[in-house]
Amino acid sequence: MKARAWSTPAQRAGNTLFKLFYRWTHSRAFRHNERLAHGVELARDEHGRLARMSIRRRALACVNAVPFGAADPEGCHLIATGPSVNEIDYRILPMRRVMGVNGAIALQDRQGVRFDYYSIVDSGFVRQRPDLVARVIGEPLTLFATPLVLWYIAQQFEIGHMRCRVFLLDDLLFPAGRRALTLDALRAAHDHNRDSIALFDTPEAAGFSLDIRHGVFDGRTVAYTALQVLVSLGFERIFLHGLDLADAARTPRFYESPGEMQPSHLDSHFHAFIEPSFRHAAALLRSRGVQVTNLSMKSALGEDVFPKMRWQTLAREPEFARVA
Repeated sequence: MKARAWSTPAQRAGNTLFKLFYRWTHSRAFRHNERLAHGVELARDEHGRLARMSIRRRALACVNAVPFGAADPEGCHLIATGPSVNEIDYRILPMRRVMGVNGAIALQDRQGVRFDYYSIVDSGFVRQRPDLVARVIGEPLTLFATPLVLWYIAQQFEIGHMRCRVFLLDDLLFPAGRRALTLDALRAAHDHNRDSIALFDTPEAAGFSLDIRHGVFDGRTVAYTALQVLVSLGFERIFLHGLDLADAARTPRFYESPGEMQPSHLDSHFHAFIEPSFRHAAALLRSRGVQVTNLSMKSALGEDVFPKMRWQTLAREPEFARVA
């Protein structure tokens, strides 16, 4: 899909005016909704879960109400964007189901990878790489995204031309259109949905969603969101690609060159939030019989979090796998 020009000065001025008016008339607990307050309609089902969304009266092709189908017993590959992805020859790596995040779509041209699922939860990525976003929404896949991300997409593309289906992801701490949750309110939600929400014993509010229809936890990296999606879809074998998480501020993603790097905050969040979230999630998933394997030998996540495996072990050519 071709991106249209970013909003005109008049449109930007109007958006700013509505945003300021929203701030004047709502408390800080509603601040995360300021972009959604004008031209956006959200509908929830009888359980309070996101069901539908329209932007400027154009409805998105939402599939929140569609039951999850049976997951492929061979599992799913979750492709993140660390530089170790460049070491993988996807032409000889069998993958029946694939989930991508952010710029992973660049593998379509490089190695012909096709995606069944996709997740984008960072509005900054939409603003900075509309070329890659256009590739994602032009594919017949299922995009798992927050209403805010979809609002930003609608500023650059005609949503009526989107080929992808959309699953609306709600942030458990900052639900769309609603008041932000306090830690006490989050604990109350956890007590009410213990089968769907796992709350971790950490200094900051962190957890893992076992049913994304109730929302997801922000693990400070989209790969954490995507992992919650795949577990909710019922996959019991998950292979992680490019989850390097090491020196991200100075290391280009696999599709970037040093001169075109997007900003990254992974390093500053890693020890306090990202690593503990994945560590607690790993223990939870092991207890539920979900096998998660990290194919990034360079990953900052230790083998005591997710066991590591060289990608060649899964390759089609047995002799190549033995050499590797």
